[in-house]
Amino acid sequence: MHVAAEEIRAEAAVLIDHHARGAWQPNDADRKTAVALFRFLETGLPLDAEQIRAALALPEPAAPVSAGLLALLRSTAGLLDTTDVADGPAGRDAVDHVCLLLDALALSRPDGR
Repeated sequence: MHVAAEEIRAEAAVLIDHHARGAWQPNDADRKTAVALFRFLETGLPLDAEQIRAALALPEPAAPVSAGLLALLRSTAGLLDTTDVADGPAGRDAVDHVCLLLDALALSRPDGR
């Protein structure tokens, strides 16, 4: 399933906004997935589809990853599989927005702060 880079960027922006306003409270699985990807990003390597799929394959706590985050990460992995699109300006912008969301989730406290 291919999702346009612009759609990925827009969905990441919506989730960032909802998280910042407290309209979306990430669960433990959301944070665990974000932390796994955040730790990878801290190495200085660019996000890749393999890393996303590995993070999504981690054992989940009681609640699964939120549907919106799961769909976004799967779409992002698909985008990253398409190198020519991922390397273009729209693709890089989309991945940057996803990384901003991952940073926000990984650094948030369980109580939503």
